This record gives sequence, structure tokens and C-alpha cells, in this order.
Amino acid sequence: IVLLLGAMAFSGTDVAASGAEVQRPLKVTLDFVGVDPDPGFDVCVGPNQQPSGSEGTGNLSHLGKVQISGNQCDNFVDLVVTDGFAIYVAANGDYIEVEYSGSAVYNPVGPVLAGWGSAAIVGGTGRFEAASGEFDFTFTTFLADGSTLLDGDGWISYDASNRRNK
Repeated sequence: IVLLLGAMAFSGTDVAASGAEVQRPLKVTLDFVGVDPDPGFDVCVGPNQQPSGSEGTGNLSHLGKVQISGNQCDNFVDLVVTDGFAIYVAANGDYIEVEYSGSAVYNPVGPVLAGWGSAAIVGGTGRFEAASGEFDFTFTTFLADGSTLLDGDGWISYDASNRRNK
């Protein structure tokens, strides 16, 4: 093992220095509204499931301000979200792709849906090409206007040296 580590040091192989495979802390803050789902989004096949979409803005560590759009399957009987897929686009056009699911409880005060869930980062473009990661989140959906606020924490891994127009 010492020989292998010494060889890596001698060869200059340093995964952390290249920017790849490093788990970096991730903070997610989103503000979005429900919209019609994208045409062709037809993965909602379970009982009581219906497709929905979302659009909005937010801030993510490593991306800065983002525009978001996504689709998911809502079950308003059991208050669960499944098969969620969203794209978070940074100002320079780089984006990450996220798959997510979650649950909620109804609170008549407000009235709101208060929920929680988890998300997996499954790819992207630019410096986020082949990005991976995960984050847990909580959200509040205000039923009067359909707006949702989401906060999450987790990690992201990407090769920071992989930028557009090198």
C-alpha cells in the first residue's frame, strides 16, 4: 500500500487536484410554481397518479443562481411525489439533472403541504458533465397560489476542470 501511495505521489496522480470525484457540500434553495407537464411526460402509471410540471428559480452551491424546470408524478390521495426529474440551469448554460421523490402532509393552517424528500444528481453539461451527488430536502407548498419553497443539503461531485470552450 505504501508503494502504491508513493507511486501515486510520484506520478502526480491526485484525484482531488484534478477536481474529479471530490464530494463537495451542496446547499439548495428553490422557489417554484406548478405548471403543466412537458408534452410526452407519460411515466405516471400508478393509481391516483397525475403528471405535473414546475418552473422557477433558485440558488445552488457551485452553480449560483439557477432556472429550474421539471416534471413529476403527484398522488394527491397519498400525498407522495414520484418519478421526479428536473434540470437546474446556471447563468452560463451549464446544468445538472436531478431525479427526486418525496412525501407531504396537509396542514390546514395556511393551508399548506409540508414535505420532505430526497434527490439524486444524475448528470449535467459543461463542468457538471457526469456530475453525481445527492441531497435531502424539505418543502412547503402554499395551496392558495401553488408556490413552493424548497431547502436542501447534500453533496455534489464533478470535475471542476471540465469547462466549456477550453
